[in-house]
Amino acid sequence: MATIYTGIYQKLKSSQTPWPEKLKLARFAWVSRQCLLPNKEQVLLDWTAHALSVYYNKKVEVPFEVVEGLWTYLDEVLHSQKIKHVLSKGKTITLSPAVPQIIIERILEGSSGKLSVSLSTVLSCCHGILSSPVLSLSYTTRYDVLVQLLVKVCGLACFQLSQQHSSESLQFNVFEVLLLVLSTYLTVQRQQGNSNRVFTQVTEHLLQPLCLLRHLLSTRTWAEKDDPRIRQHLNKDIRSKVDMILQSALFFSDRLPYYKEEVLPSEKESGSKKGLAGNILFCPVKTILSKLVHGHGNEKEALLYAVRCNSLPLLFKFALDSFSKEEGNKLVCFHIMTKFVVALDFTDDLRIKETFNTANWHLVLLSLENFLNYCLAGDIYNVASDRIHHGEVQLKFYRKVAQLFFSNAQTDKPAWFRCLKTLLALNHQILDPDLDELVSSAWVDADNMELRVKKARETLVSVVLQTYTKLRQLPRLIEEVLVVITRPAADELRRELLPEAVQKTLSQCLSDNPVSQNLEICRCILEKIQSELTYVREMRKDSALKLLSLSVLLHAVIFSLKALDDSTPMPLIRQTQSLMEQMFTLVRSLLEGLERLVSTDTVWEDKIQEVSLLLTHTWHEADSLFQNHCSKYTSPSGPSSDVSPVSDTVEKVLALKGPTGQVSSPLSKLLQKLLALHRIKKKLLVSLPVLNADIKSVLCETAQFVVNRQDSSINLSTDQTWDLQLCSVNHDTYSVAYWYIVTTNLPLIAPYLSQEDESYIADSMLNSLLQSDLGSSLEKTDLSVILISKQLLESVVLCELPGLHSAVVKSLTTRFFRQACTSDIQSLCPSFSKSCIEFSVESVAKEEHNPEISPSMKRLKAVAQEIMDCIKTGVSVPVSETQVDSLLQLVKITGVLDPHAMSPEDSIELFLSTFAANLCVQTDGNGALSAPIILLKELFSFMTLLLMGQNSHVVLKVVHGSTLLEAAMNSVFSCLSKGLFRNVDSAAWFPFLQSVQGFIQCLIQLVLTRKNSVRINLEKFTSFLIERVAAGGTNSVDLGEYEEAFYVQLYLATLSTLCKETIAALGKNKQLDQTLIQLLGKNIHKMGPAIQAVLTGKASSVLRQSFCVDVVMVMIKSELAKANHQTQGTEVVAEGGKSDKLTQMELYKSFGQQILKELCPAPRPIDFIISSIHYLSAFYVASETTKESDLKDLHFRILQSVHKLLSGAWLSISEVKELEEPIKDLLAQLMVSCSQEQFHMLFLLLRDGLVASKIESGDHRETLATLTLIKLLACCPLPHSCSRKLWLTVPQILSSLVLVIRESSAVPSLTSVLTVPAVETMATLLRQGESQLNNPHHIILGLGGLHFVPLDSQSMDDYYAAFQAIHEVLFTIYLCYPLVMLKAATIFLNCFYRLVTSIIHEGRQKGGMEKEKDSEMLLKCAMLVERMYSHIGSTAEGFKGIASFIVAQYVGELQKVTLKPEIKAHLTEGIYRVLDLCSEKAIQFLNATLHVGVREVFGELYKNYTHYHKSKRHGEKRYTA
Repeated sequence: MATIYTGIYQKLKSSQTPWPEKLKLARFAWVSRQCLLPNKEQVLLDWTAHALSVYYNKKVEVPFEVVEGLWTYLDEVLHSQKIKHVLSKGKTITLSPAVPQIIIERILEGSSGKLSVSLSTVLSCCHGILSSPVLSLSYTTRYDVLVQLLVKVCGLACFQLSQQHSSESLQFNVFEVLLLVLSTYLTVQRQQGNSNRVFTQVTEHLLQPLCLLRHLLSTRTWAEKDDPRIRQHLNKDIRSKVDMILQSALFFSDRLPYYKEEVLPSEKESGSKKGLAGNILFCPVKTILSKLVHGHGNEKEALLYAVRCNSLPLLFKFALDSFSKEEGNKLVCFHIMTKFVVALDFTDDLRIKETFNTANWHLVLLSLENFLNYCLAGDIYNVASDRIHHGEVQLKFYRKVAQLFFSNAQTDKPAWFRCLKTLLALNHQILDPDLDELVSSAWVDADNMELRVKKARETLVSVVLQTYTKLRQLPRLIEEVLVVITRPAADELRRELLPEAVQKTLSQCLSDNPVSQNLEICRCILEKIQSELTYVREMRKDSALKLLSLSVLLHAVIFSLKALDDSTPMPLIRQTQSLMEQMFTLVRSLLEGLERLVSTDTVWEDKIQEVSLLLTHTWHEADSLFQNHCSKYTSPSGPSSDVSPVSDTVEKVLALKGPTGQVSSPLSKLLQKLLALHRIKKKLLVSLPVLNADIKSVLCETAQFVVNRQDSSINLSTDQTWDLQLCSVNHDTYSVAYWYIVTTNLPLIAPYLSQEDESYIADSMLNSLLQSDLGSSLEKTDLSVILISKQLLESVVLCELPGLHSAVVKSLTTRFFRQACTSDIQSLCPSFSKSCIEFSVESVAKEEHNPEISPSMKRLKAVAQEIMDCIKTGVSVPVSETQVDSLLQLVKITGVLDPHAMSPEDSIELFLSTFAANLCVQTDGNGALSAPIILLKELFSFMTLLLMGQNSHVVLKVVHGSTLLEAAMNSVFSCLSKGLFRNVDSAAWFPFLQSVQGFIQCLIQLVLTRKNSVRINLEKFTSFLIERVAAGGTNSVDLGEYEEAFYVQLYLATLSTLCKETIAALGKNKQLDQTLIQLLGKNIHKMGPAIQAVLTGKASSVLRQSFCVDVVMVMIKSELAKANHQTQGTEVVAEGGKSDKLTQMELYKSFGQQILKELCPAPRPIDFIISSIHYLSAFYVASETTKESDLKDLHFRILQSVHKLLSGAWLSISEVKELEEPIKDLLAQLMVSCSQEQFHMLFLLLRDGLVASKIESGDHRETLATLTLIKLLACCPLPHSCSRKLWLTVPQILSSLVLVIRESSAVPSLTSVLTVPAVETMATLLRQGESQLNNPHHIILGLGGLHFVPLDSQSMDDYYAAFQAIHEVLFTIYLCYPLVMLKAATIFLNCFYRLVTSIIHEGRQKGGMEKEKDSEMLLKCAMLVERMYSHIGSTAEGFKGIASFIVAQYVGELQKVTLKPEIKAHLTEGIYRVLDLCSEKAIQFLNATLHVGVREVFGELYKNYTHYHKSKRHGEKRYTA
């Protein structure tokens, strides 16, 4: 061994040994156990460090491959388990001081791109050193070296981050090492005893790189190529570490005196202070700024300025966090902020320096926004203290900031508006001297309409309005607005004065404002309007525009006034009346001026018209409102009548014409329509309830004026939006505004519209819906024509307007026919284009007049017959893809209509037009036929919907049911014969098949319900199906495999649907039953061979397994129904005799055996499993009926298969829940005649399922299966002996359930899988055993198991399931075992208290956004708690003594959190019920014993209880006998 040691060590030291050989020897020495070097780990590390050192010091030439090998070797050693094991034993290993320095130098080379070796390896070595507490001492004991390392790693990270447009992605290990270095440095920095040294090191070396790093991380545009671990985790962690380093180093509490000395103004500038000015320790702010503020001309000037703007607000925030906790230090923070703000290239007076680059305004504004927000959040500006103690130093500074903003207005940047908003929040006096500038720049004259700017501007204006409303200075603000509006300006460039957001805020402010001030505002606006009229008469266009702005403002203010009523003080009524008189005089003078108007300037004339009409509309609406609600108010126009001045002004407005013969301004036209609507309202108010012919004529004329379908300026195909503001109505938005006015006033005008107008509205609505996807405009907040049309289509208003609803249906019907029979409508269905009058004339000519049949019904019969003939003869109409898309849209739109609101004729005609659409086929470019199966599916679904309407029976008056059934099947068979489904996959086929089945089912139900020619209709349809099969199905012989399968499936689906409806109709009519039984026999006879052919043929591969199972199950049920009715009609089979075999029993047996084989071993589709369980239920009944010999064996095999199925690991919990209902039906069928022996075998099957050790071993699926079967078994009706045996065993089952709950609760992942099902099973057993469980101990035992159910650290779905399960058990005990509950009240309340605690914890207000689904679940939980509190409150005799403790527990938890309002509302209502039980002594006891904070919460709760709940309850008691 000595020779091995001597040889290796000498060779490593020898200069004669080649470097590759040395590296191999070092590797061998490290891994080999035969090499016993003393202190081997230290020796090899030293050798590696020496080798790297002599190479990089250029003392020895080493091959490049060896250098790379040395780095890799060092990395392997540092990360090896061997060295970790050695260090864990306490052995000391030191790293050569050269290694940390070499790593630092290599990282520096990596930053410049000159590194020759792998950067990843170097970083990995660094990571290995810093990860080891022992090896990291080489850095942590040398503070300056660690600082160097941090600077270099920061530089490397910044180098990578700055390559934003490079194709290379960020390296994860760079940022991983950076985070480790930052963490290590932060630990060392906190351990430093000399804070001055830390401050010096950070400002001299770290401040710049750390600020640059943070800026690059914050502003980087992350790309998909970037590692998500960097973007999502490391990015946040690194910035957090940087923040902690800078805050603890620069703003340490010990440094506060230095900051005070530097920034606070002093009366005496002592010489000593001047002498210390150059010392960085005594001038911290100056030192910090010197590192961040660089001279101009630097090549990276833009980047460095951005870093400065980003970093200075952050540093100010650190100063606030560190120093502002004491009130006296807030002024220091303010002065620090002023110096930081000046450092953004401003003078001391906050004026722009000559060197300022105007391109940096966006950076400056964002920086100033952060400064101001931090000031506001830090509460460093106390207005009173600043004025009294500091000579308003802060106010003066903020005034300078405001003047900076106004003298350099940046109205194209959202941050400019946000800064002003924050200044307003600090103190309104900051902006008050510049109120006119604020109103002008931010409101009236603002012209930038970019979305972000617009939103920021509207928010600022809203805050200004709210602020001056609170100050009760809203009239002064409006006066400033009026001054700005009437200034000389380019009014045509001004945007609308009141956007939607500002309009809403103004309305809210006016509603909160005193009425007298609002009236004062109205007078001011009126005076301005009257003074501006002087210039308007001179035909100055700018004055007309100003007048319009003033009118819009007056309209908004008057429409926001509180309505007068009889309780309004008389002085306010007089003031309002005086205002209305002034306004009425103005309106009449304006309208008279319009009559004499002669102008060549159309813009000026349009604006004057708009002003006149707007003021007229405003006055009329306000005057009518005041008249209707206040009897003391007298209208200036006198009493409302047809000859009043009011009527006169409206007539003038409606007769108003422009120079072109009509009003051309969009706003004027819209206002004319509003005034016309006002006219209709006034006429109806005066004339109702009796309307004479003249008034009706006027109403019809006015309604037609509102609709005005001849208006060429209306374009309802536009995609423009409107924000409901009159000032935004223009040529683009007029169509939307017009459509909104018409549709929202339909209940008012619809009774007076002509059929042409109704058709116009219906066509316009449908055209707008068809031009775009129905859901496309729902995302927009503003109104569009499509959105308005969709809302009208879905509203109940349309159903209440029969004429308009009928017009919509007729328009849809016509469109269906046009799309379906575009060019062939005359030849295929000529009767559709004929009117009812033509049919009446033809009947008279042919002497076929029958007064019992109306002409419309004759027309519909003819249309139906023509469509049936087309389908019978196989006629098809080729359509294009565009037409197919149009048909699909039509079906979607029609599906929204309520079929119950349709008239019989409309319903039939729409049904026939939809049926005619089945003729459509689509032709591709090669001439081959293909049908969009989705269209056929939608058509059949909609026809089913129509057949479910209240007028569906009328369909059979037009066409026979059998004819309709045959036509429907013929149309589908025709599609198959023409190869239309050749390229259809099974995923699209099955929904279509279900829609066809639904249609057939609904139509057969209709035939059976109507009880008219039922036998003939069903016999004809059955014969048609049988003949169809006898004829070979389709006319084409070259069907593909898929098409053959589809045909057979369609045939079987139709027959099975017919059988199901026939079974349902049996027993209602004895004469009909004989026919139905015969039909069942024929159908079964045909279905048997067909299903066998399917199972043995190629087609079975494309059919769903569930389909075949469902068909055979229908066959079983049909045979059972047939046998049952035949037995009832004859004598009962003699006792001991064997009933007749079912005709297809062998098929049913083979099917059943196959299902039992396939049910459990491997994953199966859930629809197949459900169908199979239903089949087994029907098959077992059939076996009982035929008294099969192996019935006992079948009974056990079915139970065994179901148990294995539920034990399958591939079934999810939701799928198990889905299977519960069919399994419950199966168990009910199996247990009806269950013997004790069979029941005992079932218990043996379930015996081992509730053993807790299975959960520990991971075999929980069998436990879940057992729980499910026990729960379902408890709900089944059992024979007496079996029921007695079950309930004798239930106490043992309850004990086992508690063990299962306890074991599964220890594994969080099993909460929803096992714990909740166990609790649900317990609840079911307790509820079903109300009359069986007599021992209270068993119930209390089950109650104790609830303590183990976890209610924390889970997903919301798991939490809700557990919460609901626990509540269900508690509610069951309350409902079924009240005496036990009172006996174990403590345990019961402890379980309930867990629910209360958890919902208070989960329902607290959280900072982030919460999913809507989660909020709904929490709300349901709160409602359950409220319900349980109510139950407790209603049990006065049991809980009255401990009600105070229940309340104390609640308020104790409530004091810890802030609940969401909706959660708190339910919990509060519940606890009020418990407070009803508390006596006065109990309340006094609570006030005396609760802690201070909890007592305050209780006091608030009891105060609200007394005010809202107790008074109401006592009030109710007064009227209670």
